[in-house]
Amino acid sequence: SRGLGDVYKRQERRNDTMAASKIPEEIKKHRPGPCTEVKLINGHYYVYMYQSVQLPSGKWGKKTGKSIGTIIADKGFIPNRNYHLYEGTQSQDEITVLEYGQYALIGEIAHDVLTSLERHFPADRACQIFAYASILYANGFVHQDQVHRYYEQSWLSQEYKTVPFQMGKTALGSLLDNLGRRTTRVVRYEEENIRESSSAIAIDGHAIRSCSDENDLGESGYKFLQLKGEQVNLLMGYDINTGMPLFARMFRGSCSDKATIEDLADLFAFSGILFVVDRGFYSKKNLRILSANDNSYIIPVPSHTDVFKTAMTGLQYMDEFYYRSGKKHSRIEYTSKRISETEHVYVFRDIDENEKCRFNYQHCIELGKDGYTWEKFEQNKEYFGVYVLQSNAAFSAEEVFTGYKKRWGIETLYQYLKNKGNFNDLMIQDYYKEQGFAFIMLVTGQIHQRMLAAVKSLNNSTMSVHDVLLMARYLKMERRGNNWNLKNARKRDLQILERMGFKPVSYTHLTLPTNSRV
Repeated sequence: SRGLGDVYKRQERRNDTMAASKIPEEIKKHRPGPCTEVKLINGHYYVYMYQSVQLPSGKWGKKTGKSIGTIIADKGFIPNRNYHLYEGTQSQDEITVLEYGQYALIGEIAHDVLTSLERHFPADRACQIFAYASILYANGFVHQDQVHRYYEQSWLSQEYKTVPFQMGKTALGSLLDNLGRRTTRVVRYEEENIRESSSAIAIDGHAIRSCSDENDLGESGYKFLQLKGEQVNLLMGYDINTGMPLFARMFRGSCSDKATIEDLADLFAFSGILFVVDRGFYSKKNLRILSANDNSYIIPVPSHTDVFKTAMTGLQYMDEFYYRSGKKHSRIEYTSKRISETEHVYVFRDIDENEKCRFNYQHCIELGKDGYTWEKFEQNKEYFGVYVLQSNAAFSAEEVFTGYKKRWGIETLYQYLKNKGNFNDLMIQDYYKEQGFAFIMLVTGQIHQRMLAAVKSLNNSTMSVHDVLLMARYLKMERRGNNWNLKNARKRDLQILERMGFKPVSYTHLTLPTNSRV
């Protein structure tokens, strides 16, 4: 009868419930997806498909289908030949193999950058900024309309699966506009960078070609012939001791370096900072600004100034020291002169550099290169390798020279942005979005600094950041049911990455994230 049949059905459901309760959690967690159940048969755990069916009574029941695999506690779900029949909620066109290694490496090595962002931005916005910068760092410059494709093919799409942000062109445009228009969070982030720095900051500008017809900042600048087009000027601050980029701003293409200092001093409350800048920032007004609030400076003196001409008149080197940088050293001879109550001018000559320049100049003469003559050689040979520096810092001559030489780090950063990062043609014409992208470039530069430090820790001069990223890029994640398995891993690569502080998953399975990382 129908009543007896219902009793049997209820008893069967109770039996199923009791059987399911006996399945250990370490087995349940490997269940490949919805509409599957685990059964214990003869000491083995088998996974079956099931589907909901409507019973004659009008109620809904469950119909068990074919077995699609087994589960072993220390190995996870192992599909069988019927697994292709199981679709679950996974689309047949869904990406099931993701770029893993380079993004997971960046996330681990530069995790403190994300943590800093989270202190100043809402969690979803901080993750969006970091994900955008990670894609740019891993792949070089990517236009906004292409970023989403990289994102959905990367492990980032699973890492931030539960964080509510998008990476399409419209979403990124809104992000950049927000960063450039609502600047309080950006400024506070940069102010924290300055406070936590070593208080020795290099500032320099970098010209970037503008490819937009109506760019709010694009103008003909001093590199018009070289760039063959209008430019925008990126200005960055850089910690000369830690190598960490600290702040970034975009300026008009025709704006000179010296015209930016007043704007920066108005934006940031600099105090007790040693500024190391290039001769393009030299002006009496800027020197006053760089000396205010217990700040100090080191700056080359332009050759057209009276200060330079006076320093070079009757030049005689009075002392010397050895400058050491890494495993290299060179002999420096120098003289100094007080030009005010707090300021000195130093003339340094690097003996080794002077000899190299003499050799190279003579070689150019022998090759017949235009502009190289013996007459000019005799006029300039004593000035090869000469640095004329002005400073109001309470430093020794050796400390002034060493401080200035550290400024080269910001040039190296710009070389990365230009050559490796390929930030050359931005194709952004909106003022606010351009300022927002300057902040994204800053975060990308901070990721780069963390990666440089991690690679340096390997103590292997033949290994570069590019080598490590390429090595990490081999690692893939492949989806099997609700698990992601590490693929294409090589033992030697894993050992090198672990020495850098990045250890990919230890086991063959990695369960999908169930909670936000923030």
